[in-house]
Amino acid sequence: MGRYTPLLLIVLALTGCDRFNQINVKDICAQHPQMCSDLNPDGWCRAEKANIIKHRFEQSHSPTDKLNYDLLLDFERYKKCIAKASQIEHIKLKEKKTERVKGLLTAERELKRLARDTRDSMSPHLLYYHWSRFHNDEALKHFLEYEKTNQLQYPEMQVALATYYIKFDRPKTIQLLYHALELYKEGDEVDPEIFRSLTSLFMKEEQLDWAYLWGYAGREFGVEDLDLTSLEALLQKQSRQLKPIREKADAYVDMIEEGRFVAPL
Repeated sequence: MGRYTPLLLIVLALTGCDRFNQINVKDICAQHPQMCSDLNPDGWCRAEKANIIKHRFEQSHSPTDKLNYDLLLDFERYKKCIAKASQIEHIKLKEKKTERVKGLLTAERELKRLARDTRDSMSPHLLYYHWSRFHNDEALKHFLEYEKTNQLQYPEMQVALATYYIKFDRPKTIQLLYHALELYKEGDEVDPEIFRSLTSLFMKEEQLDWAYLWGYAGREFGVEDLDLTSLEALLQKQSRQLKPIREKADAYVDMIEEGRFVAPL
């Protein structure tokens, strides 16, 4: 093994089942400094930077439309983080602010470039991106053509469909969000917005027990800004028992985390 270079070791690691998580960001930056040098070098936005670097590395070896979509989302998150960080003055090292501003300019530049390079893509992920970010109705038309295919059988794409139907079809939106939860596998990171949306939708449908159930379940997935106290008061006013609702919510949480959730009828 001594004859292999560090870069080759990285490439060999990529052949594993979960190559994304096996990539070492430090090694990528050492071997490919151009993938890291236009980002802020300090400790701010560490997770956002790591995702960009890993996806850049993967894209350089096996370019796909999905990776372009991932990079667009990566740079959106990074831009939000570094914009906040760039406003923070560093007392001893003023140049740190300049380095963060450089990262912000990189994010803006890369978002424009990626949007330009992908505007004619027929990938469902990128069609959704161009509709949701730029109100491209042609992209929406093509995106909806995928609805009955297996190319949208991913949680994030079911949520994407839900953002379209939520404007005029609440029952269908609920079913799409349920299906998104069905598609998660054990160990997946679940989108907390699903629980916020379900709570809001059931409130509008005046099904307070289900609104409370999904708000209560959402706490296990990091949702902390829902007013469950008001819902509890409304349910108690209707003589509803909270304990059975909470128990059902806990059961659903276990099912989602274990990748075996089935949408309720």
